[in-house]
Amino acid sequence: MLARAMAKRGSLVVFGLLAGGCLPGNPSLDDEATSSESESESETGEPPVEEGLLGCPAGEACTLVIVSQTIDDRVEVYAAAGPGPTYRGAIDVDLKPNTGGNIAGELLDEPYGLAFADQTLHVLLGHYPTRNEGSLVSLPAAALLDVGAGELVPPITWMAGASLLPLERLEPLSILARGDSLHVGVFANDLFVPESQWTNQSSLLTIDPGAGTIDPLALDCAGAWTLARLDDAGDRLALACDGDEQVVIVEAAQPGGPLAPACTAAIPFTGKRVRYLAADGMGGVLVGEHPPLPSTDESARLWWFDGDCDLRGFTTLEDTISWELHQLAALPSELGPRWLLARGDGEQRGVVVVAGDVASGEATQCGRLQALDDEGAWLAAGGSEPLRPHALATASSGRQLAIGAGPSNYGDAAPGYGKVLWVELDDTDDPCEAGVASFTELSASAPAVDAMVPQTWRRAPDVVLVVEVEP
Repeated sequence: MLARAMAKRGSLVVFGLLAGGCLPGNPSLDDEATSSESESESETGEPPVEEGLLGCPAGEACTLVIVSQTIDDRVEVYAAAGPGPTYRGAIDVDLKPNTGGNIAGELLDEPYGLAFADQTLHVLLGHYPTRNEGSLVSLPAAALLDVGAGELVPPITWMAGASLLPLERLEPLSILARGDSLHVGVFANDLFVPESQWTNQSSLLTIDPGAGTIDPLALDCAGAWTLARLDDAGDRLALACDGDEQVVIVEAAQPGGPLAPACTAAIPFTGKRVRYLAADGMGGVLVGEHPPLPSTDESARLWWFDGDCDLRGFTTLEDTISWELHQLAALPSELGPRWLLARGDGEQRGVVVVAGDVASGEATQCGRLQALDDEGAWLAAGGSEPLRPHALATASSGRQLAIGAGPSNYGDAAPGYGKVLWVELDDTDDPCEAGVASFTELSASAPAVDAMVPQTWRRAPDVVLVVEVEP
C-alpha cells in the first residue's frame, strides 16, 4: 500500500470457515506508514497469555515489537525486552500466494495498520479479498499459544482461531484501539494512480470487533493517511489528508462517545505530501509536508496546529534537497513539545529530534540520533544497500524506540534487506540532548535474507508497534 505509494457495512467471517477453500498484492509507490504509539496490556480487560507468539510468562514484563512487512505479506514479532528469544516468530498473511516474491496485480495482500487490544492482534490487510477491498484480521493471542520460537505461522494454522471482517473499502491504512472499539482510517483512493487523482473523500470507521459491525464517519479529507491520538482516552483524533493537504480533527462530545468532525486545518500548498503527524501534548498536532521527490527546489515544512485547527506556526526545512519526511513520534518532556522525525532523503537520512517553541509556533530540529548514522544503521547487511528509516514507535517512557528501515527502491520481485532496530536513549530531561545509549538490530535474530527464498525478504518494514506487557 504505502509501500506502493507508495471503503458500507461488513459481516464477520470466521477464518476457520475458509480453511477448506482457496484463499486468494499491490506494488509500493514510495512511502509506508503507521502507528507511532505503544500499547500497554496492563490497561486492557483481558489478562496476558503466558505462552506462544504473543505471550509473556506470569510475573514477567515483556516488551514486544510487532512489524508489518508490508510488501512481503508477513507480520513479525520480536521481544525487545523480557524472557525468551529476541525473534518470537512471524505470521504469514500471504493469502493470495505471491510465488517468487512477485507482487504485481492481485498478488499483494499487504498487512499494514496494527493494533493490539484485549489480548488480540488486529491487522489491516489492504488488498484482501481483492485489490480494491481491504479487511481486518483479528488474531487472539490465545489462538497462538502453540507457536514455537522462531516459527513462521502459515494461514492454515492461524486462520481457525482468527476472524476476518471485510471492510469493503479501498485502502484502509491506519488503525487504533479506543475502549472496546477500533478506529480505522480509510484512504479511499487508488495508490496506483497519480496523486492528482486522489480526490475521493475518506472516512473513519468505528468497528465493534466482537459484533463485526462498522459505523462509518464521512470526513472532509481526501486520502487519509495517518491517524493519531490527541489525548490518552482517544476522544480526540487527528488524520493527515494527503489528497487535499489538510488535517482533520474529530472528537467525542462526551468521554467514550461517538466521534464527530471538530475542525479542519488546511495547508496552503497543493500537490504536496501530507502523510505523517503526531500529537503535541497540548491537544494540537504537528504535521509534515514535503514535495513529491526527488525535488531540489521546493522546501519541506512542519506545520503546527492547535486543538481548534488554528495555526500555531510553521517551520521551513531548508537544505540542498528537499527533506523527505516520514514517521513522526511524540516524546514526553516537561520542557515543551518534543518529537522524533524519520528523515529519508539521501545522505541526510536518519532520525532527528524536533523541539516545539510555543511562543513562536516553530518546531525545529534540536538534535539527532547520530550514533545510528555513525554505526551503519542505515546500511543493509554487508553495506551493500542504503536504507531509509521510515516507521517509528516509542515505548511509554519515551526512552525506547523501535525503527523500521527499508530500501528506498525495490523491485516487485527482488529481495530487500530492511532492518528493525530497538534503540535505548540516554536518560536526560530534554530529549534534544539525548544520545543513543545502545541499539540492537532485532531483525538480525530472524532468519537471514536469502535471495532465493522470498519468505525471508524484508522489503518494507513500514509499520512498527510497541506492546508493553506488565506483570
